[in-house]
Amino acid sequence: MSQLLFPANTVLVNFALINRMDLLERLVNGRGRWCATVASECARSAQEPGLGAMTIAWEIFGAPLYPESGAEHLDVRGLRLELSQPGDPAHMHLGEAETLAIMIRRDVDGFFVTDDGDARRLARKHDVQVVSTWDLLRLASRCDFVDGDALWGYIQTLHTEERGGPRGVRDRASFDVWRR
Repeated sequence: MSQLLFPANTVLVNFALINRMDLLERLVNGRGRWCATVASECARSAQEPGLGAMTIAWEIFGAPLYPESGAEHLDVRGLRLELSQPGDPAHMHLGEAETLAIMIRRDVDGFFVTDDGDARRLARKHDVQVVSTWDLLRLASRCDFVDGDALWGYIQTLHTEERGGPRGVRDRASFDVWRR
């Protein structure tokens, strides 16, 4: 079976902000899945100004997966607790926890796509492969789906929106090194 990609909502927001859900769809190439909580988060985010393009995520990732067993439900709770900080709302980190519980319990051959550092560490702790928005954008460049100028523009847009950026990229010269 080919490897699947499971996104966190933050990644979906990033691709919507650069108006390139089509690029995400091309990168996913029919191998996308998502959990119910991320699908719900995406539906809520799509109602926000400038994020309406997120509605295409349903076409990219299909019907959401739900925790099915008692063990998966317990794992969701436990993983969410590992990600949470005192005072976090009960729903915070639920999408990441649900995704990881499903991937771990079902031994999914795939990648968790997230930009959340704590979720990345927790995924790696459980031997789940992780990539970020930046990894996907760099892959798009290496596959010639986007040129360097367009990619630089996407990174600038996401920086302006305070969405972070690739580690070590401070200017066009460091971007050119990172992109290779």
